Amino acid sequence: MALEDIELDVGGTKFKGIYIAILFSFATTIGGGIWAASEFVSRISNLEASVEELGNSVPDIEPLLLDINGIKTKIEDNDLSHLQGKLAELDTLLNGIKERQTEVLSDAATSTSKVIQMEKDWIEMRNEYKKMADAIKSFEEAVGKFKQEVDDLWKGLDAASSPLG
Repeated sequence: MALEDIELDVGGTKFKGIYIAILFSFATTIGGGIWAASEFVSRISNLEASVEELGNSVPDIEPLLLDINGIKTKIEDNDLSHLQGKLAELDTLLNGIKERQTEVLSDAATSTSKVIQMEKDWIEMRNEYKKMADAIKSFEEAVGKFKQEVDDLWKGLDAASSPLG
């Protein structure tokens, strides 16, 4: 049985097979369009509900706008360009301090080496002084002995020159 042989009788009107196929394809296309439109409207409805929920959940932004405007005013009042100039000046001062600190540290190393050398020289001088002090003491002792001997010799000469005394 072929498509051309099929006949459908609806209310006294006879439809041939090919017309039934064409009518069926139009009907399914229209039904699919209606379903797609229904689905589209359903999605839009869901989006509207989501947007409404989101709108209700977002707090009032008016206080935030006031805060932002206050911050902008403070920034303008504080003159940020002036602050930028001060920061550049501070940077220059800090670089100068850094250079001076480097100089001081290198001078400190030099001074430390000088102090160490002076300590060595002082120790040498102290040792030489000690040697000289010891030499002077031994010289004084020798002079003292010599003086004693000279005195003894004078006493002996005095005793020899006047035996009675």
